[in-house]
Amino acid sequence: MAKVNKILVIGASIAGPAVCYWLKKFGFSPTLIERNDTLSKGGYAIDVRGIAVDIIKKMGIYEKICDMRTQLETGYYVDANGNILLKEQGEKFGFKQGEEVEIVRGDLVEILMHSIKDIPCYFSQVIDQIEQYDGTVRVTFKNGRTENYDLIIGTDGVHSTTRGMAFAEDEYDLIGLGSYLSVFSIPNYLNLNRSGMFFELNQKSIHITSDKNVNTAFAAFTFRSSEKLNNIRDEKEQKSFLKRMFLNLGWESNNLLDLMDNNNNFYFDAIMQVKMKSWTKGRVVLVGDSAYCASPLSGQGTSLALVGAYILSGELKEADGNYSTAFNQYNILLRPYIKANQEFGAWVSEGFLSSAELSKDKVELRADNALERLQTASNSIELPEY
Repeated sequence: MAKVNKILVIGASIAGPAVCYWLKKFGFSPTLIERNDTLSKGGYAIDVRGIAVDIIKKMGIYEKICDMRTQLETGYYVDANGNILLKEQGEKFGFKQGEEVEIVRGDLVEILMHSIKDIPCYFSQVIDQIEQYDGTVRVTFKNGRTENYDLIIGTDGVHSTTRGMAFAEDEYDLIGLGSYLSVFSIPNYLNLNRSGMFFELNQKSIHITSDKNVNTAFAAFTFRSSEKLNNIRDEKEQKSFLKRMFLNLGWESNNLLDLMDNNNNFYFDAIMQVKMKSWTKGRVVLVGDSAYCASPLSGQGTSLALVGAYILSGELKEADGNYSTAFNQYNILLRPYIKANQEFGAWVSEGFLSSAELSKDKVELRADNALERLQTASNSIELPEY
């Protein structure tokens, strides 16, 4: 089998730049493309946990991430009237331990992109077709241009177009966990100072945090519902859904719904997992949420992307470019880690949207249980040295 070298990576979020970094380090020639015209800036906070911390240290970016990390000092659990049930230190409030770090998503993307500044990256690139042949894979772009590559790596998220083009519908499952998540920015009208507040009632939760920018906060609505939206990508329908769910719930629910109406930094999606028997097909391989999303509630999406990027690239190096061997090892080595984190994601989805009213004792018990489970899941792989 001929060696591979020319590799197209689709999606400039976390997994895409990370896999490009390792591919270049291991002697391959990746090109990164992104369908949007620019990188997304800002966004909500994400975590690097467990064994993934070792990977960002190997990449030489751990200190940079620490310099730009979020630094919540305090977290408060409140009831429907705003009474404080429990005050916690910020690291525990964010379910972080030891050297684990939280950073705004856009800041991490910026750090990762800076680490691959010598790798070709093209924006506003949309693919219409992927065709596989014996010795190559041909990509047709929306503008009609075609290009041949040795491999395609899809890192374009839970709604991956790469997955839809390269894999048959019966080769992957999008498993809805019966809940939804929305995040948007708001003025910091509660005057939070490197702190967060959390309210939960009737299988719905509200989470507000403010970190470095004293003028801005982020609000997150999470809730369980069996209702299906007619068009889950329609923002007007999404906001109407949220109003039905959270109107008069208590605490700051109505104020947040008012602020949501005029928001241009709004995210909404169903909480789901991606499950596949194989993350590879021919010369196409998926990394990150496009292959094995564990659900946003797991807080492990970033770590899974970083670990997957490292393992895939390392196995290509170990196999001396024999992609078939490398893909097989990628599927084998990563599987137990993905299984453990998807099980944790499902547990969070069930246990953190309770129908019972929160109490101080319940908050503490649940947090301790979550930290223990998360510690196990986030370290459930031994990283090979490539």
